[in-house]
Amino acid sequence: MANTDLETGLKNVNNVVFCENTQQSQAHYRKWSAQYDNDMDVLGVSYSSKVVDMFEKHVTELDNLKVLDLGGGTGTASFNLRNRLNFKGEIDILDASMSMLYEASQKDVGFRNILCHFVTDSGELPFRDETYDVIISSGAFLPNHIPASSIFGVINALKRGGLLMLTRRLQTNEEYGEEFVANVEKLCKEKKLKFVDRMEYIHFTNIEHKFQSGGFVYQRL
Repeated sequence: MANTDLETGLKNVNNVVFCENTQQSQAHYRKWSAQYDNDMDVLGVSYSSKVVDMFEKHVTELDNLKVLDLGGGTGTASFNLRNRLNFKGEIDILDASMSMLYEASQKDVGFRNILCHFVTDSGELPFRDETYDVIISSGAFLPNHIPASSIFGVINALKRGGLLMLTRRLQTNEEYGEEFVANVEKLCKEKKLKFVDRMEYIHFTNIEHKFQSGGFVYQRL
């Protein structure tokens, strides 16, 4: 693997994460979307597979559930649900980038709905409350993507007893992470969420300066 490929992939990631605002992030996704999946393979990304690992561990019903892939990008996690776990239920995917969603639409997933929607601080989603049995989110809870405060609204789309499964960076964006953890702890104290499970893993396995990410499972009460 050429070092230039790693450098290019990491530069593209940093352009959408460590930019000034969400507008800059989305502008870069428009340029990057066709190359995104290849760059993730080069970097050794595992967060889409990790969220599917958690799904496999905690979900036994694979035929009749409704799943939302939140911030689903090119649809890799949804593709893995279908093709690795043979999930037969309904999957909706939501992302702020139409270009990324186009790439998702080309995968053999059979989405029920493909929605372009920008998640704001309120976390209000274009669905009725208690629509989904499971919400998955792979690496989308980070700066200039899905706001940390949005978790308060996002959980409304989950059915009571439904599961929220997400992966996010544990390093490189500590301020965002602290805010997100505080919000989740508040929801748990208020008996709106319950912690179920967590895991840790290396975010990019092929780069020199590695950092940790985590997978988390919560249940809506």
